[in-house]
Amino acid sequence: MNPVFSRTLKALCTLAAVAMLSACGGASSTVEPFVATRVIAFGDGFNFVDANGSGKSTVRATDLTANPVVYVTDDTIAGRIAATRYGIVVKDVATGPALAATGGFSYATANARVADVDAQITTFLNAAGTVGKKDLIIITVGNWDVYDATLSGATSMDTPATALVASIQRLTNAGAEHVVLMPSINMARTPWARTTPNGKSLADIQKLSITTANLPSLSSFNVLMSTKLSAAYTQDRKPVLLLDQSSIFNNFAGYSDTNGTTRILNGTGLAITADTGFYVPFCLTPTSIVGCVPADRNASLSAVDYQTYVFADNINLTPLANRFLADNMAFTMRAIGWAP
Repeated sequence: MNPVFSRTLKALCTLAAVAMLSACGGASSTVEPFVATRVIAFGDGFNFVDANGSGKSTVRATDLTANPVVYVTDDTIAGRIAATRYGIVVKDVATGPALAATGGFSYATANARVADVDAQITTFLNAAGTVGKKDLIIITVGNWDVYDATLSGATSMDTPATALVASIQRLTNAGAEHVVLMPSINMARTPWARTTPNGKSLADIQKLSITTANLPSLSSFNVLMSTKLSAAYTQDRKPVLLLDQSSIFNNFAGYSDTNGTTRILNGTGLAITADTGFYVPFCLTPTSIVGCVPADRNASLSAVDYQTYVFADNINLTPLANRFLADNMAFTMRAIGWAP
């Protein structure tokens, strides 16, 4: 990483963290943390689950046709946060349990754009009417809007960022007090970006996602979301928490150690790898960008290698990488009293 950019990004992240802690009031020993009784998820593959709560845009731990069937319910962003912090399983509302007063419900779909999230919110509000004080809303979106912008030749993410703020305001106007947003990862550090889509360089794609070479890009999705949300919610206690995980994602998606292998140690002691920095996805057909099951793995990998790899396919992440990002988000949520 460019050292100037590194220092700038760290400074901005520090300021953002201080601002979030101040705006949300912070947690203290005398204040009970927020404990959600219902988790509502919107967005893309990061929150896309089946009727039982297993992630669908990742590496699925089982074929689900096996007997007995094993379901993994903490392999998505929303699923992981809901399970570990609130003891809630987030399930697909389209094919699983209908929306109820308690529980976990996901409206997310594969490869969803901002426009899709707005439609998901419409479906939810038509069913719910209002948002409860004990509802936690988790939104993951932005990757596919960057994808579209790259292919169309757009130079700014202002339109989808503006639209997403309006969609979030629909939720807060309906009573939402705890909305967590994870915007785009750095799409320049995905296997898809390595194909130079539409002739775009990695720097071009990064500018649409998060930054320029040295300074935050005012045309990027994540920076625009930060500035637009700050303008939309000026009160001291803000109902929306932007948790940009792009810098965390950068730490294990694109850097090489002295042996040339991208890796980061996690709580299990395993190393997340990206196969000598070339971003090799686990799935045999990563260009389909739909995840896979272990049986459909890259021929050079074993059936358990997804436990140490970053990418499921050309864009979506493995369960381990999803959990890593989700746990980092939960850490911040706990620090400001948004989670026990």
